[in-house]
Amino acid sequence: MVMASLTHLLFLLCVGVTVSTVVDLHKRIIGGVGCGHNDRHYHVQLRMVDKIKGQSGFCGGSLISDQWILTAAHCLIPGWTMFAYLRVHPGPARTVQITDSPVTFKDRNGKEHDIMLVKLPSKTQTQTVQLPNCRNRPKLGATVQIAGHGASTSGPNNERQPGYTATLQCANTNLVECEDLINILKRIKEYDGHEQWMCGQKPGVDICKGDSGGGVVYQNRIYGVIVGGNPDYTCTSPAAFMDICHKPYIQWIKRTIGKENVWLKGLISCG
Repeated sequence: MVMASLTHLLFLLCVGVTVSTVVDLHKRIIGGVGCGHNDRHYHVQLRMVDKIKGQSGFCGGSLISDQWILTAAHCLIPGWTMFAYLRVHPGPARTVQITDSPVTFKDRNGKEHDIMLVKLPSKTQTQTVQLPNCRNRPKLGATVQIAGHGASTSGPNNERQPGYTATLQCANTNLVECEDLINILKRIKEYDGHEQWMCGQKPGVDICKGDSGGGVVYQNRIYGVIVGGNPDYTCTSPAAFMDICHKPYIQWIKRTIGKENVWLKGLISCG
């Protein structure tokens, strides 16, 4: 795992912000297939809307409790209204307007990291995904599942291009070192190394616009949050995921959603 960071320009590629139509905003996982009927009921589609300017954007998220969604911090656009589409897969989705201010992780230096918690105005009965067992975290080479509504195809030279699907796409990818991605980002000066990442790569599989914030799942537990990748080309370098098992992140998540005491008791009982 690696400490890293991307800039806002790269994030926008994955958020899917646009000034035109809704069709332009929905992209899907490259190399994915439609998620199974019983898969990913905890996946949330977050929609950000600026009604005055006629702009909107989409991200993914994961319902980790009956009232909290885990997503990427760059999915928040100040001044825009956020809506959560619960049980977007397999549907029908229920739309909820977010009224509380989302909570973003900040380190001891006050630096914001690309991981965020969004609180629903009331509890939901929608299926949730379990938080990670950090004693059994996936190792390099492990197969993890990603999902989203990002672009399904790329240009003739792997250039990123728009696409659309209303069906949540799932794909498997393998955990790899982040070095290749970091080298690309250093060349374009979009890297400063303050976040904790893990990375995924598999031939023909990648993330794209609209996939940001979606969960990275291993053995039915969430271990990562999709945050970005190569800003120009698909399937040429690893994708970056926030590493939920990074101790400050998991402690912050547990504390924010009110499960810290339960978690600490579990650690004590395990010796």
